[in-house]
Formats: sequence, structure tokens, C-alpha cells
Amino acid sequence: MTQAALSLLWTLLALLPSPHLQESLKALLLLLLHGHGKARPQHSQVKSPSALSRFLNRYPWPTRALIRLARKEAEKALDRARKKKGPKPRLLVVLDLVTLEKRGRFQALPLSFFHGKWGLHLVVLYLVYGDLRIPWAYRLWRGKGEKALSRLALSLLASLPPWMRRAFRIRVAADAAFGTTRFLFGVKRLGFEAVVGMRRDRRLREGGRLGDLRRQGSRVYLWGLSFPVWVAWYRYPLPQGGWEWRYVVATFPATPRTALTWGKRRFAIEHFFRAAKSEFSLGQFGQRTALGVHRFLVLSLLAYLLAHWVGMEGEGSWREARERAARVLLPELVVQLALRELYALGLWPPGGGGEGLCGICGRCKF
Repeated sequence: MTQAALSLLWTLLALLPSPHLQESLKALLLLLLHGHGKARPQHSQVKSPSALSRFLNRYPWPTRALIRLARKEAEKALDRARKKKGPKPRLLVVLDLVTLEKRGRFQALPLSFFHGKWGLHLVVLYLVYGDLRIPWAYRLWRGKGEKALSRLALSLLASLPPWMRRAFRIRVAADAAFGTTRFLFGVKRLGFEAVVGMRRDRRLREGGRLGDLRRQGSRVYLWGLSFPVWVAWYRYPLPQGGWEWRYVVATFPATPRTALTWGKRRFAIEHFFRAAKSEFSLGQFGQRTALGVHRFLVLSLLAYLLAHWVGMEGEGSWREARERAARVLLPELVVQLALRELYALGLWPPGGGGEGLCGICGRCKF
């Protein structure tokens, strides 16, 4: 996968029209990989903050083309990883909502409250196959109701390419925020299977509610649905102590164990959110324009993808994966940072000099 990460980076650099923009892209990726989850343009040591701000907010480089190329390389990686023989493998598609908390008001950004958090709300589609993890796409949710959230989720599912639907049996996992009639109908219409969280007070067509069921794996009809679902439930420990029953429904014939197993796999996206925020600065955008924020989020997800691909060839934490990705993908910038640190400590240059000067620091002779 390291070769795939290198190929993706070279392709993206070739997309940019000038060396100046290429250097800015590399500087931002290095910043995200070395930023310990708090990367902002003013923290860069290889490019000025103003240059990086113009790169994010003003310069006309093709952001959509960059996203398309990144998805194409991700599709290649997914196609290489899938099983070619036997029945179709299952691809887990996870949908969830994440809030990037912000303080203050930004006129160009649609910030709103959700569950007591003020910030930017993103609906994210995340692919899981074996050890491969791919943040595929996101949509901005403006907090105008549950139906709008379901429509955004369905538009993300519709963005999956046709070859992926032919090559995999796609199974969608989502929490109770997506457990609407519109969403379940839409998933069924797309030909996907779904395991979705559901409120215990959801009404049944025969009368009663989900919380009234007494047999795990019951086949029931939800109010407003024309097809049956299979129900399971489990005890969920609450953060403040105690527990409560949580319900899961499957749109395909599923035993309680199967429904709960696939429902638990939804938490893969929670691990992704935690890593993206704490390691790759997903919520640390300091831009005040919608374009700048969009570009920063795209580059943060790109840094996560590159580090994941490089880290798949070794074992260790996300920090080790980030550092390894920076050394493999951006070695000249890593050396430049090391030389600057040595120079600040008074340990560089070691002496000498001559006519042939180093192309990194411009002073020493090799």
C-alpha cells in the first residue's frame, strides 16, 4: 500500500498547474502529518502562513479533480484487496454524523447547534473492507431536520460507483439518527442491505412499539414500511452509569447475533473520527471562507488516507503511521525540518564550506 500512497501523491502533484502550488500542497500535507491534531497554516515551518492561506482560499486549483483522483486510487486499492473467487464479498458502508465544534460566528459558514454542540455538522460515508479503511465522501448538514439528514445520507450512498455495486454485496450500517422511513426505503431501492439503530418507541404496523417485543430476531413491519425488518436489542452502558436497551433493525433476514455483530461494526467510524480529530486536525480549520474550509477538510481526510495506507505495512499507533508516511512521502521536507532544528540548536552546519552548496539548506557541502 505504500506504493499506492506514493502513486496517489505523485498524481495529485501533477494535477496542480505550478511548482508553487505543488510546494504548498506538500507543506500542508506535512503539516497535517506532523501537526499532532492541531495543525494550522501558522504552524508551518516550510511555507509562510500567508502562502498557505492563499492556497486554501484564493488560488484556482481544481479541488474536485483532486477528490476524483483520490477516489480513483482508492477504488484501485479496494479492487486489489477484494476476493476475486467465490461469492461476492461484503463491503461495509458506514454513515454517521460528526460535529466539528467552533466558537464564535462565521458568516460564510452554516454553523448550528446539534445535541448542545455549536459547530459544523458533517455526514460522512466510510468504507470498511478487511483492514482497508476509506473515508469516501461527506456532505454538510445544516441542522434543518431529520428528513434532510436522511436525504444527505442517501445522496452519499448514490455516489458509490456502479462497479462497486457489482463487485460487492453492500451492507449499510448507521445509528438511530438515520432510522427514518425515507432512509430505509432509499437503501432498499438502491439494492443495499442495512443494519440501522432504531428508537425503542418506534411504532409497529400491527400495533405496539419496538420496546414491547419479547423475542429477539422478531420479523415485524414498522409503521409506514411495506417490507419487513428483523429486530434485535442489546444492553448499552451509559457514560454516567447504568445501562439501557438499544434496538437494531436489519432489512434482510438476520439472526440476532448477525444483526448485533454488523451493528457493532458501525463503531469503526467512531474510531475514524477520533483519529481524524486527534491526529489529522480534522476540526482545526482556521479558515473563514467556505472554500477554504472545504479544502482543509479534504486535505485532512487525504492525510488520513495516506497515513493509513503507509501504516498498513507495519504495526503501531497512528502517531507512528503519520511519521512513517511523512518520511516516505515527503522526505525532502522532513530533512529540511531536521536541518532547521539542528541549526536552531547550534549543531548545524558542522563546518567546512565550498563551492558546492547543499540544495536543502543552501550552506553546507556534500
